Amino acid sequence: MKKLIVYLNNIPGRYVTIYRICLLILFILAVIFINAYLSKTSEDENNFLKSLNLNLSLKVIDIKPTNNHGYGVIYGEVVSKNVPDNYTAVYKNKYAFCKIQGTKALFISDYFTMNKKDSVVINTSKAKYQVYRNGKLDSENNLTFTTDFMLYWDIEKDRLLDFNTYNR
Repeated sequence: MKKLIVYLNNIPGRYVTIYRICLLILFILAVIFINAYLSKTSEDENNFLKSLNLNLSLKVIDIKPTNNHGYGVIYGEVVSKNVPDNYTAVYKNKYAFCKIQGTKALFISDYFTMNKKDSVVINTSKAKYQVYRNGKLDSENNLTFTTDFMLYWDIEKDRLLDFNTYNR
């Protein structure tokens, strides 16, 4: 490291300035490409949600938080749905969003606005969900979906998308 500093100190000033400008340009290009990639990924995830055309109402039985981005798995009893009894919504054959088995449902969401015994109404075509507490609308939120590797690692590690986890 010291040799590099000595070498850079011996370069005439204008070359150092050009070097710094090139590094700045490379940094800016990297930020632009990363931002474009993340925007495309987010748009694809949002399109996935809307394409499900899932309408689901459930009463929250349990909420299992993960250590990731405020997301958790919500376990509930189905009140109404527009899909078959055995339904799974999976993105790119890898990232589950929702599982329904008979009258029980699991879905991944931010959970801070929900409590046990709340009613939740999910409408994926509008990418919204409403939380009702004691029969009154408590909050309306944007429905989000993420393919974050660490989130799904937490979910798989703790078997949070397995109905048997909640039937103990």
